Amino acid sequence: MPDQLSNRTELKLRDVESASKMMRRYYRTVKETMRAMAGYLPAMRWWPGKKLLARHIWLDSLHADMLRLRTLDLRYPRVDVEDNADVSLLFVLEKIPTAPSDELFLHCVYDVIKPAMLEALEEYLQVSDPLDDAPSHLYLKRIIDELNMQLHEYEGIMRESSRAADEAKNSDWLSAVSGALSSCGGFHGPDAQIDPRSTAVLEGLVYELPMEGGRDLSWEPAVTQVSPRPARNFTEEQIAVAVDHANEVWASETPAALIWEYKNMPWELYLGAARWCYDEIRHATMGVERLAALGLEVGVDYPMVPDHWRAFRARGVRYLLLLLHRLEQGGPRHKSNLKTKFIEKNDLAAAQDCDYDWADESGHISYGVAWLKAVFPEWSKQQTIEEGNKISSEWSHWIGNHHKNGTHGYEGFLERMDKKLTASGHSTDI
Repeated sequence: MPDQLSNRTELKLRDVESASKMMRRYYRTVKETMRAMAGYLPAMRWWPGKKLLARHIWLDSLHADMLRLRTLDLRYPRVDVEDNADVSLLFVLEKIPTAPSDELFLHCVYDVIKPAMLEALEEYLQVSDPLDDAPSHLYLKRIIDELNMQLHEYEGIMRESSRAADEAKNSDWLSAVSGALSSCGGFHGPDAQIDPRSTAVLEGLVYELPMEGGRDLSWEPAVTQVSPRPARNFTEEQIAVAVDHANEVWASETPAALIWEYKNMPWELYLGAARWCYDEIRHATMGVERLAALGLEVGVDYPMVPDHWRAFRARGVRYLLLLLHRLEQGGPRHKSNLKTKFIEKNDLAAAQDCDYDWADESGHISYGVAWLKAVFPEWSKQQTIEEGNKISSEWSHWIGNHHKNGTHGYEGFLERMDKKLTASGHSTDI
């Protein structure tokens, strides 16, 4: 028995201080990569890529949360995981959203960073005692499984895409990021000075959030997501609700933008915003899939546009948050009523979509309250209510004016939609 214990210790020797520093570096890597993905999500034009990012931002927030908890478990000094250590690593990760294109951004995240992170976590487990460090094994095994799932999902959308990977082979930017990650100590650490050749390429690059959310270049543009023609029958009511769902992309982009825009906020704010970001892209996908079942194609028969951002982005991301929160406050009641109506009309798929949307929005309201307190600390509760009502009214007028002036850009969509519905046997008669 003593020999067995001795062998286990010799083979799996790592003290708590070393483990905690490594765990903290993993946490910062996942957290800052997640923030970079959130920052880039509004700019991402490619629809499959935008959906992928939103889902993986949420998964990565759960992984970062586990790594953060484990770091605190491991007697980390001052129980502080947000100190100024690992500065070279953080410098590199902050440059990820400066990628020159969607393709290079995805290549950097999914062909460079995540595979390297996967390798680092697997190496940690290989030389970590499964008894002494058992909680780390439990967390890391889950993270490894889900990282593999993320890479599989990425490969799936790339296989279905005609997007060329040749750009990555000749990219000075990507070479600089890869070189900087290697020279700064990788994901194990310890942190080291970055190779000056990589620093020279990356030093002056600063990412700024776009003024409006990116949309797929293959889609026909419009100004408003809301049709200027009121629904004339139940089929058109179904379509209007689905189009509204499809256009909740802006509501995914807004919490993502908060994650990037506001650095060094309390961790719980990022955790909530990551879930919020994913929920809203799910809602958008609900709409896209319901409309596809009717034979209607996004960007061809109905628009997906960043109109909320066009109207208010110039005021700052926090005003988009204010608008989103104000609109979502009426969401649970509205979606509950829609659920009842769709059940009465025997559209059970739409009813279920609204049911889950309703459940999600109830949680989003609490996220919105927390973020508003953080970004408008000087506002009282009453002022927050008044400002929310004001911006909601402005939004209604913005839409109404475009409808009134005929600048909505919806005519072609209505024409194509009516033709397809008629051809497929879905009546558009009043």
